[in-house]
Amino acid sequence: MLAGIDLGGTQVRVALARSDGRLIASFKTKTPLLRTPERMVEWAAEEIERHRRREKVTSITIAAPGPIDIKKGVLVNPPNLPGWRNVPLADLLRRATGARVHVANDADMAGLGEFHRGAGQGTRNMVYITWSTGVGGGLIIDGKLHRGAHGTAGEVGHMIIDPDGPLDNCGQRGCLEAMAGGASLARETGHPASELFKAAASGDAHAREVVERAARYMGLALISLTNALDPELFVMGGGVTRSWGLVQPTMLDTLKSSPFIKPGRRPRLLRARLGDRAGQVGAVEWARINQ
Repeated sequence: MLAGIDLGGTQVRVALARSDGRLIASFKTKTPLLRTPERMVEWAAEEIERHRRREKVTSITIAAPGPIDIKKGVLVNPPNLPGWRNVPLADLLRRATGARVHVANDADMAGLGEFHRGAGQGTRNMVYITWSTGVGGGLIIDGKLHRGAHGTAGEVGHMIIDPDGPLDNCGQRGCLEAMAGGASLARETGHPASELFKAAASGDAHAREVVERAARYMGLALISLTNALDPELFVMGGGVTRSWGLVQPTMLDTLKSSPFIKPGRRPRLLRARLGDRAGQVGAVEWARINQ
């Protein structure tokens, strides 16, 4: 059997699957209740043992927020998991379960999940973008997850949109995340991003202006990604896509505004289908590929 774990700052989700990737069980808990990496590993191992039936779990992937040392399976210093610094997560879970364990970027795994089981099915070249508090991405090139020379490919949120823009947490100015991420929009407006989008949907003119500007920045990123990668499809997930009717038209209009990207090679833009399940589904797929 296989297992996929989606480790987030709010929740930990675990899925068990057969060797072909077919899910047979899923369970979750709130991350703050576990408090420490050791307790998270203990909980996950206990749940896997309880639900695995008679088959042995031989391959596990943990989808985790970066930065990650992929080769060593170490969480370096994820900003939404305070105190989880230089955690040898793969080694801890390997000792607890006896399985082969992989640690992978959460956006990569969500993209892989959408490619195999969600909106990206049937494509060969796809870019997944998660647009929420921050902005991340995963690249599927010629049917395979592309991680780059150092395992950091797909950092869509750190594409520079405006070199004179606000300073981002990464140290660059004018990153897409700093221009359009939910946390940045909240700092700019003084309201949570969820309230901003609700206000825009209710007809608030200022809120609508802020949302449309953010969607335009995202559309500019789609143009650059199209020119660099030539994908068939963009799949977008994350909390902002709950307001798909507000952001999709502006993103698409911006993409269509490029005179260089002719209609014949213009990618489609779809909302993700798997929702909160994408990370654990993708983690199972990665465990299947690397079992």
